[in-house]
Amino acid sequence: MKNKITCKQIQAILPFYLKGRVNPALTEIIEEHLATCPHCKELYLKAFDEYNDFAFIDVETAAEDEDNERFATKEYANFKKKLSAYLDSELEDNETIRIKKMTISNPLARKDLEDMYLFKRLLHSSFERTKENCKHDFSKLIVKKLDDQNFYQTDYFMKIGAILLFISAILSISFFTGN
Repeated sequence: MKNKITCKQIQAILPFYLKGRVNPALTEIIEEHLATCPHCKELYLKAFDEYNDFAFIDVETAAEDEDNERFATKEYANFKKKLSAYLDSELEDNETIRIKKMTISNPLARKDLEDMYLFKRLLHSSFERTKENCKHDFSKLIVKKLDDQNFYQTDYFMKIGAILLFISAILSISFFTGN
């Protein structure tokens, strides 16, 4: 088969080829190109290794996903939308109760809530660590600089106002003395 296919086209359809989602005729064309193009073959081998790593993970979690699929309901989708607001105590009481009921009755919701709490703790501890590692408090310096800039800006505007006042005074004096 002597069909021409470009390297860009190969790179575009490579993910589908790896997953076995191309027809047999196109598979033959791709394999012919890979046999003759070292650059595309190298890209294919890298992608193949990466895909197999992810495929291995997906196979391990497939059984767990099938079990969890029955818990993925419309109420669960609503729960996921409101989970962040729940953690920040921004929901009304009736919504908070719904979130708690969903957490009790749905293992997916419980896992999501636990993951969110873990993530929140990690963010907080990371912030605290960064804050402790910072040796200088620049907030006072920044406020002082801002105050200094405001003083100069105010002083500048006062000078312009004084000049305009002086010019208007001269014009009004010359107007009155000229008549």
